[in-house]
Amino acid sequence: MKKIALFAFAAFSLMSVNLFSQVLDEPKDDRRDSFYDKVSNKKRIPFEFNYVREADVAWEWRIWRNVDFREKLNQVFYFPLDPKQGKVNFFYALETAINEGKIKIYKDDEFTDEITDWPSYKKSFTPPLATTIDVTDIDGTIQTKDTLIERNIKNEDIKTLRIKENWFIDKARSVMDVRIAGFSPIYSQIKEEGSAPMIYALFWVRYDDPEVRTLLANTEVFNSRNNAEKRSYDDIFIKRYFASYIIRESNVYERTVSQYTIGDEALAESENIKDKIFSLEEDMWEY
Repeated sequence: MKKIALFAFAAFSLMSVNLFSQVLDEPKDDRRDSFYDKVSNKKRIPFEFNYVREADVAWEWRIWRNVDFREKLNQVFYFPLDPKQGKVNFFYALETAINEGKIKIYKDDEFTDEITDWPSYKKSFTPPLATTIDVTDIDGTIQTKDTLIERNIKNEDIKTLRIKENWFIDKARSVMDVRIAGFSPIYSQIKEEGSAPMIYALFWVRYDDPEVRTLLANTEVFNSRNNAEKRSYDDIFIKRYFASYIIRESNVYERTVSQYTIGDEALAESENIKDKIFSLEEDMWEY
């Protein structure tokens, strides 16, 4: 009996040593500025959605919405502009993954035409700007010279995100739910001073690609309420920690709200579309 107890104690001690050594062997961040060691490179697993059968979808409606980074709730997408601060903004994280070949991007929101050469495709949005400059000759004479100014899209230039999502009723779970189909960074280019900016969707990313979900889940964002809670861009999308306005819904004309109304009426139409969806959810529980 004593031998069995001694053997059990030895096995327990060995297991404890192994567990302790595993804890010590965990990689840590060399920059320690807190009162405890933080594991900074722990890989997070994306949230797994409930499986939905096509036969259980009783109703479905497609919505496009814009997320303006200038709004206070959406500033986690825009800041920090300098990646040296430890965290990165949304466009920087996407472009880094694109350049490393980790995620796929597309020209349209149907995800049919893949962009394989992003650097060249990116330059098509910012062709060289023709201008004139004053050049002083060696004899002091000032002459006018035509030249081209190279331009490039920077992190701070992306201030809007467009989201394509599907609202649906799952009769198997008796709930209304939403799934993001994809998103696109929006670039506003001002060609002439005083003129309206040209709006371009740079590229589209399919949200449910495993590589995209992994990237979003492992890109940390600033949490304005709790530094101990590590929040990711995937958390922002799943928990819908963003403010937005609807710019388009499914319609026979394939047009956006801005194409048939402007100004305050466009904002009112956006609210009407949102109210229509939530009213449908409330009507589910009427008898």
